[in-house]
Order: sequence, then C-alpha cells, then structure tokens
Amino acid sequence: MDEKSAMALASELMAQGYVEEAQDGVYKFTDKAGELVRASAASKVSRKTAEDALAGLLKRVEQYNLDSDKIFTIETVVVFGSFLGTGDKLGDLDVAVKKRDRNLKDSDRTDTMLAYAKQSVRGFSTFLNQLCWAETELYQILKARKRTINIQPWNVFLRMAVNNPDRIPYKVVFGSTDEVAAEILDKKLNNGRQP
Repeated sequence: MDEKSAMALASELMAQGYVEEAQDGVYKFTDKAGELVRASAASKVSRKTAEDALAGLLKRVEQYNLDSDKIFTIETVVVFGSFLGTGDKLGDLDVAVKKRDRNLKDSDRTDTMLAYAKQSVRGFSTFLNQLCWAETELYQILKARKRTINIQPWNVFLRMAVNNPDRIPYKVVFGSTDEVAAEILDKKLNNGRQP
C-alpha cells in the first residue's frame, strides 16, 4: 500500500477507535481493537465444556511428558481470557504452553528434528513443515481436535502479559506460578532496556 493510502487507513482506524498514535508515528492497539482481535464467529461454549476441555488437556500434557520419544517436555500451561471470569458462556479456552527441549545437550538439533519428522511417516509439503513437525504435533496432541481449545505459543502469551498486565490475568494450571511471574517480570524489565 502506498504512503497516502496507509495514512488514510491509519486515520480511519484512529477515528473508529481501534488505534491511537503513540510516539514517533507508531500506532498502538486500543482495548476496542483487542476485543475485535479476540472476537470469534464461533458460538459460545459452556463453562462445563471448557472445564472438561481443560481437564482433558492436562491429562494429555502428563501423557506427553511421559513419552520419552517426544522431542519436547511441557514445562508450563497457563489459562487466561474468559475462562477466568464468572460467566457461564465462554468464547473458548485460551491457554499458553511453554515447552523445552527434552535433550538439552543435543549437538545437532536440525538433524534431530528432521529424523523425528521422518519417523512420523508423514508427507511434508515443505522443508519448514518437516523441521517444525515436533512442535506442530505437540499442539495437535494437546488440542485433540477440540474447537473449544485455543493454544497460544508461550512468547505470544508473555508479550500479552507484559504489554497488557491489567487486561491479561492468567492462572498457572501446570508448572510453577513463581517461575511464570518471574519470567514476565524479567521480560518486562528487559523490554524497558531496549532502545
């Protein structure tokens, strides 16, 4: 898009209340924009359905971690969003998952990832899909084809928690609450030091 069109779009988004101008011509999402981003055309689910989905997800986390053939270990799962409210109807179950490599001393991570993908006996349309298979598989296992579950990568959750601490309450349902709080604080402090 050319500069004139981009400026017209930015002006319209500001007029509609979706963005506000911050510093140096940088725009920042408003609460209204955040609601739009999180909006879904899917129908609401009951709290009971979301609670059952969370219980199933946590069982799958334990099973996954017991499987020594998996490349990753799941360290932390947090739940956030409408699940933490009091309403009986929820948009979905928002969770974030922190994983780590099971073998921290792996000398050739790329070969390990490619070998893991090859063992799956799946067809991959791109090299990147093959390289990312272990992570894709992890999310597929945890989600278990449940529309109710929305899994966010850990770095996305951290960014939301740092940038919107009042709007993104969370609850650790697997792992250490203290470690999550420390990681959010560390990220907040490090972001403040960046130019």
